[in-house]
Amino acid sequence: MDLPAPYLLLVALVVIGLLGLVLRWAFHTPDPHHDYGLLRQVATAPTRTAAKAVEDQLRHAGVKSTTATTPDGDAYRILVFPADERTAIDVLLGS
Repeated sequence: MDLPAPYLLLVALVVIGLLGLVLRWAFHTPDPHHDYGLLRQVATAPTRTAAKAVEDQLRHAGVKSTTATTPDGDAYRILVFPADERTAIDVLLGS
């Protein structure tokens, strides 16, 4: 079955386009503001200074943490790894 060259080019472009759509769907991340991989949010702070104070409190308890802004940019989220989540919550609640 020999197809003329213009048809082969059209078929090749359609296949490449479909492959591009499948790859975009497969590797699409929903929202970069909400996806922090394994990290879990344990607290929210209204200012950067307050977030730094929470981070210091967790660090003194031996819990590694990081801070990220909320999606609206009005506050800061304190994030920890799942293994430290329970300890971080206990430290912040004073238990």
